Amino acid sequence: MTVMEKGPELKVRSGYEAELAELRVERTDILFHDVAGDRVRIDVTVHNAGVHRSPPTPLRLESAPLGAFVPWRPLTRLLVPPLEPGESRELTTEVKRPRPAPLGDFNRILPKRLLTAVSSPDSPSWQPGTGFLAMLDLFRRGRTTRPSARDLAGRASLAPDLSDLLGRGQPYWAGNINVFIGIHSVERHLARALRVYPGRVNLAMFMVGGPGRRDAYTFELERLAPDWKAGLYDITNRRSLLVNPSDVPIEATQWVESNGGLMVMLATHPPVDCQTGNLEAHVTRRSCRKTAIVEFNLDPSAQGTGCYFV
Repeated sequence: MTVMEKGPELKVRSGYEAELAELRVERTDILFHDVAGDRVRIDVTVHNAGVHRSPPTPLRLESAPLGAFVPWRPLTRLLVPPLEPGESRELTTEVKRPRPAPLGDFNRILPKRLLTAVSSPDSPSWQPGTGFLAMLDLFRRGRTTRPSARDLAGRASLAPDLSDLLGRGQPYWAGNINVFIGIHSVERHLARALRVYPGRVNLAMFMVGGPGRRDAYTFELERLAPDWKAGLYDITNRRSLLVNPSDVPIEATQWVESNGGLMVMLATHPPVDCQTGNLEAHVTRRSCRKTAIVEFNLDPSAQGTGCYFV
């Protein structure tokens, strides 16, 4: 099937014109997983929910460390081909996964130090001849294959994985992917196939907010299985990443004030006979009343070191 128009009249139109065609991406349409060579494959499914054929439309990808309302960094760009009403198309790209040097052992790192390390990473530089313009050039030259940015991502690099900085690297990169299409942005924040240890307290963390921004947040845990126990803890100003049995978790209706970024610890205690569990942390920011969802896919049979357990 031909997925582009040929000829000199091909134009990439504005986000407003794309909006008329109602191009949409849902949170669950954003998938990512590691592949060989320290690379991560990102799949984004775009739907034309309108009644008009869509024009070629730019799509931009960004990444961030796992969390909610954290600063984004540019990743790469793709071009959505023309879509008929009701048609969907999956776009694919592969990007580099960084392997930062660990800051130290999990139980010896100050939360503030970790927060500083991931709040101001070096921004990746755009490579000449890559991204949207290169993709557009392929269209103008009449390329008829399915759009892919595998050869266009260049040296684009994801934001660091918190577990790598803690010396507990995981088989799957955990973080945030943001998709801009037209005037809309859709985010997915996901830790995939994270190993948990049945009958123990398992610790996994995520960031909230960014440096230099005062705000407040509320937290709620959703989709928790009845026989699992879990709580969220603000560890930003503590002397350790560890959570003690005497610590008080964040209340669901409590606004947690932030003078910048927060480091939040998820402590979950699965039963000894647990199966795979999915858990969502819903984080609402007071200044805009928007809610972000941080997803954890917890699996006792997953590969890797997984959660830190006590």
